[in-house]
Amino acid sequence: MSPRRLRPWSSRPRFAAIRDAVRRTRRRRRHRLLKPLTPPAAGSGSKATETNGATCGQRECAPNMGQELGLEVLPEDIIHRIHSIMPVQDAARAACVSRRFVHSWRSYSSLILSDRTLGLDDTDFEERKTHLIDKVDKILKNHYGNGVKVKTLKLELGLCSDIKASYLDRWLRIIKSGIQEFSLVLPLVMNKIYNFPCSVLSDEAAASSIQSLSLFGCAFHPTSILGRLRRLKSLHLCHVHITEDGLGHLLSKSSALERLVIDACSGKICLKIPCTMQQLKFLAVKLCKMVRVVEIDAPQLGSFHYGGTPVIYVRNSSQLKNVDISPVCLSGILSYARFSLPSIAQNVESLTLRGRSENANTPMLPSKLPRLKNLEIALLKPHLSPNYDAFSLVSFLDASPALESFILRVEQDAMMHDPVVGDDTEYRRQNLECRNNSLRKVMITGFCSAKSLVELTVHILERTHSLERFTLDITYGYDRRTCNIAKFPTARMIGQCWSLSKRALEEAHRAVETADRYIKGRVPSSVQFEVLGPCPRCHIGK
Repeated sequence: MSPRRLRPWSSRPRFAAIRDAVRRTRRRRRHRLLKPLTPPAAGSGSKATETNGATCGQRECAPNMGQELGLEVLPEDIIHRIHSIMPVQDAARAACVSRRFVHSWRSYSSLILSDRTLGLDDTDFEERKTHLIDKVDKILKNHYGNGVKVKTLKLELGLCSDIKASYLDRWLRIIKSGIQEFSLVLPLVMNKIYNFPCSVLSDEAAASSIQSLSLFGCAFHPTSILGRLRRLKSLHLCHVHITEDGLGHLLSKSSALERLVIDACSGKICLKIPCTMQQLKFLAVKLCKMVRVVEIDAPQLGSFHYGGTPVIYVRNSSQLKNVDISPVCLSGILSYARFSLPSIAQNVESLTLRGRSENANTPMLPSKLPRLKNLEIALLKPHLSPNYDAFSLVSFLDASPALESFILRVEQDAMMHDPVVGDDTEYRRQNLECRNNSLRKVMITGFCSAKSLVELTVHILERTHSLERFTLDITYGYDRRTCNIAKFPTARMIGQCWSLSKRALEEAHRAVETADRYIKGRVPSSVQFEVLGPCPRCHIGK
C-alpha cells in the first residue's frame, strides 16, 4: 500500500503535519507496535538495533514505518527535534522501529530517567528497584561510551534506598560540557547518605554550561575547586545537608543565579545572600529549622518566600514586591509582620501571611505599607484554645492605603464559634476612623459565626466605598477547586471541595444564617455580594 500523502509543507507548520501523521499511524498499528522494548545500544549496528527485542510482527512493519510516517522526506534537524521532545520510553521504542530514529537515538540529549518514564510503574516494588537501576545503568553507559553530549539529565531514584554510591559516581561522569539541566532525586532514608561530589562541577566546561541544578536527599559540600557556574540561573536544594561555608562557595560561583530555593536543608544557622547576587529575583527558604537569621543583600530580589524563624534582614528591598511568610513555629507572625515588614519591604505589592497561636490582638502602628495591593492572611488552627481576634486585622487594611484585594482564610476550628443571638448593633465595633478608598475585592474562606469575624466583615462593608465584590465562603478552599461544576457540568475531572465533618456542616449552616441576619442587609447596592454555602455536589447528603 502506498504511503498516505501529506498536505504540502507550505500550507501548514511542519511539526503539526508530523504530529498528525504520527497520531494516524499509532491508531492503525496500535495492536502491532510499541510494546515494551529495551532501548537500543548506541554502538550497535543499525539492522540489529532496528529489530532488537521486537516481535516478528514488529520486524515486518518496521521497514515501512519511516515511509508511513513520512520521515524519509524530513530534514535531519526535524527528526532530531521530534525525537528530543518524546519521553525516554517512547524515544527508545521509536528507535526500535525506524532507522531515522536509531540515528537520532545515538545523540538523544534529554534523559529523564525514573520508574515512570521507563515503564516500570506496574511492576513489583522490589523488582522495580532492580530494573530501574539496571536500565539507567545501561542507558548512561551507552551515552557515555559513545561521547553523547547530554543537555538534560534527571535521575529520579526515590525508590532506590540501597543504591551504591559507586553507581551514582559512574553515572555522573556523563555531566560534561554542554549539560544544561541536572536533577538528582534520592530517597530520604538511605543506608548511607550520598555525598554529591564537588568534582563533578569542578570542570570549567561543564560548570560554565549548566543552567539549572536540583538536588534532593543528599549531602553537598562545595569547596574552592568548584568551577564558575557562569550560566546557572536556577538552584534548588531540598533535604540537602550543606554548611554555611559550602553554600557560600556555591553562591560565590553563581553570579548569574536568578532563582534560589532552599527547602528543608540542614547544616547552617545563618543564611547570607551576598551583594554579588546581582541577578537574583526569587528566593525561597522553607522548613530549614536550624536557620535562625537570614541576611539578604540582593538588589534585584523581587519575590521572597520564607518558612522559618522570622529574623530577617534586608539591606536593599527596592525591588521586593512579593513576600510570603509562614514560620516553622507559626506563632506571632502577624504581630511580627506588622512590626517589621514596613522597614524591610516598603515597596511590597503582594503579601501572604500564615499564622497560628497568635495573640488576641494585632497591635496598631503608625507605619504603613504604602504600595501593598494584594493581601492574603491565613489563620491556622492553634495548638491550644482559639483566641484570634479577627477584627484586629483591620490594622493591616488601614496600614495599606493602596490595597485592592484582601483574602482571609480561616482554617477549620481556628476560631471560637459564637451563637447567633442579639441584634445587629452588637456586631458593630467602633474602633477605627480610617477608611480604605482602594479596596475592590474581598474574600473570606472558612467564614463562621465568630463574633470578631462578623465585626470585621461589617467594618469592611461600611467603611470601604470602593468595594466591588465581597465573597463569604462558608467552607474551606472553594475558590481553589480545579473547575466550577456550574460551568463544566459534564467535565470528567472536576475539583473536589474540602471534606466537612457533620459538626462542620452544622456550623456551616449557622454561618449562612449569621450572614443572612447580620451582614446581608448592610451590603451596599453597588457591591456584588455572594455567600458560598455547602457545595450541593460534595457536601449535601453526606
